[in-house]
Amino acid sequence: MLLCCAVLGYPLALPVLLPALMGAQTPPQHVTPGQVAILVAVSCAVALLLDWQAARGRRRVAPWVVPARAAVLAGACSLLAHLVGVYAVPKLLGTQDPAAANGYALQCLAVGAFAWGWRTSVRAWSGDLLVRPPVRPARAGTGRSATRTTTVSRPSAGEVWVAMVPFRDRAEAARHYCVVVGTRSGYAEVLQITSKDKDHRDDYIRMENEGWDRTGKASWVEIGMAPRRVPYESFLSDHPQGPCPPRIWREIQRRQSALGAARTPSPAPSPAPRPRPVGGPAPSARGPRRPPTSARGRQP
Repeated sequence: MLLCCAVLGYPLALPVLLPALMGAQTPPQHVTPGQVAILVAVSCAVALLLDWQAARGRRRVAPWVVPARAAVLAGACSLLAHLVGVYAVPKLLGTQDPAAANGYALQCLAVGAFAWGWRTSVRAWSGDLLVRPPVRPARAGTGRSATRTTTVSRPSAGEVWVAMVPFRDRAEAARHYCVVVGTRSGYAEVLQITSKDKDHRDDYIRMENEGWDRTGKASWVEIGMAPRRVPYESFLSDHPQGPCPPRIWREIQRRQSALGAARTPSPAPSPAPRPRPVGGPAPSARGPRRPPTSARGRQP
């Protein structure tokens, strides 16, 4: 793990490490503005790759969010490398030489550990990480089943996933592509995608394949039905297959809104007033008046 952090921190800290190393030579050498630009570009490229990999297949964000986070990460790594070289290296290693081998390694290690923590934070924020424990077959002679914890990301609305989607007419499920329309505590609401021809049905719409299905088959998604509930542990991958095509997603949202409005119960109508007898007194709202009773409960 330490070696991985050091290797990761080296390109991120290059804008600080290389000028210090060149300045410590005899005679001192100076970095040109073009070289500084190249070093900064390398650091930003590594930060962009790291942030994109951490957020890949998780919550969809605006296109500018990942580059902005990468720029912040690259700047924070350069600042951290400078602070470690100025304050931590003299106190921990007892040397003022910024280009010392141990100080160089300490800076790379600190920057790499910070970048790895950044990656973990982005994954947790972008994916609402879940823990799914798949059960393995029991070992022979032990009578107990071994479990393994797998970290997966929570689906988001508007994404295409592969899951064990339940049937509507029986208590079984089958592997299907599906579009997530909402998330709840413990389960997601999905609409099933099928490869069977549904052009003759109004509650299905043909769905373009934008890379989420490698077979290239024609597909239809149900849009005029109530969503199906799929527990998070029934999703068969740790990332979505891709986003739902924008045209299909708009139509799904429109149909689901109309379906939700149709399911909303209307207020109960107020009871109609009783007809008043012709020529008689108006009936009392409290019903007919009972004759008084004695203290013993009998009529006088």
